[in-house]
Amino acid sequence: MVKNIIKLGWKNVWRNPARSGVVIVAVLLGTWAGIFSAGFFNGFMEDYLHNQIELSIGHIQIEHPQFGDLNNPKFSISNADEIIQYAEEKSYTEDVSAKSMATGLAQSPHSSFGVNIYGIDLEADTSLTVKQYITKGEMINTTTWNPILIGIELAERLDLELGSRMVLSFQDVTGDITGGAFRVAGIFDTFMNQFDEGNVFVRKSDLNGLLGNMNAIHNIRIDTDDLSMAEMYAAQIKQEFPDVEVKTWRDIAPELRYSFDMMDLTLYIVMIIIIIGLIFSIINTMLMAVLERTRELGMLRAIGMNKSRTFSMVMIETVFLTMVGAPGGVFLGWIFITYFGNVGIDLSAFAQGLNQWGIGTVVYPSLTWPYYLNIMLMIAAASLLSALYPAWRTLKLKPVQAIRKFN
Repeated sequence: MVKNIIKLGWKNVWRNPARSGVVIVAVLLGTWAGIFSAGFFNGFMEDYLHNQIELSIGHIQIEHPQFGDLNNPKFSISNADEIIQYAEEKSYTEDVSAKSMATGLAQSPHSSFGVNIYGIDLEADTSLTVKQYITKGEMINTTTWNPILIGIELAERLDLELGSRMVLSFQDVTGDITGGAFRVAGIFDTFMNQFDEGNVFVRKSDLNGLLGNMNAIHNIRIDTDDLSMAEMYAAQIKQEFPDVEVKTWRDIAPELRYSFDMMDLTLYIVMIIIIIGLIFSIINTMLMAVLERTRELGMLRAIGMNKSRTFSMVMIETVFLTMVGAPGGVFLGWIFITYFGNVGIDLSAFAQGLNQWGIGTVVYPSLTWPYYLNIMLMIAAASLLSALYPAWRTLKLKPVQAIRKFN
C-alpha cells in the first residue's frame, strides 16, 4: 500500500505541470538565493577579517607589558632577539616582523595631524602588507635620506606630494620631545581610510636614532598557519616568555572577534529568513492544490482510503516537489559561488562607504560543503513543515460533502 501511495503522489505531482512547476521553481530559486546569499555574506566577512588582520593586526603581537597603555618608547622588549628566534623555529610560524614604534605629530607647512610612527627593518620585515597598496612612488629604501611612507588620506590632509618634506615630532626614551625631517618616498592607498590617515612608516634605524635607542623593538608580530589556533600558540609563547605581553588578534580587535564568532549564526539567520518565505510559498501552492481536488479527495475517502493515507499522499507530493527543486537550487548556487569566487563581485561603486568601515571593494563568495549539507537539510525540514497544514486540511474533509461540493 505504501508503494501505491508513493506512486499516486508522484503521478499527482505531474497532473498539473504548471502548478507543480511553480512550486519547483520557487524551491529552486529559494535554495539558490539562500546558498548564494550565505556564500556572499561568508565571503564578505572572510575578506573583512582577512584584510583587517593582514594589514594591521596579525595573528599574535608581543609588546612590553606597559607599552600598550602608555605608548612610552622607553618600554621596549628587552629580549626581542630571543623571542624572534623562538618564533622562527616554530613550525606554525609563517612570518615574524619586529618594529619600533612611536606616537607623535606629523607636520607640514599647511597642517599637522597625530600619527602612529612605525620603524621597519627593510631586510627582515618581509611581511609588510602595506607595500602592495603603494600607488605613488616606491617603498622606502636604504639609499635615500630619511624616506617616509604615508597614506593618501594623510597626504591630502597635510597637502603633501611625492618628494615633499614633512616633520615628525614625538617623545624619545628619556621623555624629551624630539623630531626629525623626512621626505615622502611613497604614498599608499589601502581599503581603510583610518589606516591611511593615522600611520606612517620610516626606517627603523632612522626612528631609533631619534628615539635614542638603536636597538629598540616595541612590537613583534607573528603570523601563523591557522588563525583559529592563535590563542593556543600565544599561550605557549607566554609560558616561555612570561615577562612580555602576548596578545592575539581576538584581544587586540574585539570587534573582529565578535564578527568571527557570530559569522555562522548570521549565515543561518539569513538562510532562515529566506526559508520562511519559501515555506509560505509552498503552503500557498499546496493548499490550492488540495482545494482544487476536494471532490477527488472526497471520492478517495469514500472508496476506502483512510485519513492517514490521504495525509501521507499530500506529504509525499510535497517531498517530491522539493526533491526536484532543491538539488537544482544547490547546483545553481554552487555554480554561482564557484564562478564569482574566482572573478569576484566588484563593489567599487560603494567604495567610499566600504572604506569607512575598512572593507575591500571586491567580494569573493565562498561556502564550505558542510553549509551546503545543512542548507539542504533545512530546506527538507521546511518542505515537510509547510506540507503539514495542506495535509491537515484533507483530514477535515467529509467524503459526502466533498463529493457534492462541485456537483
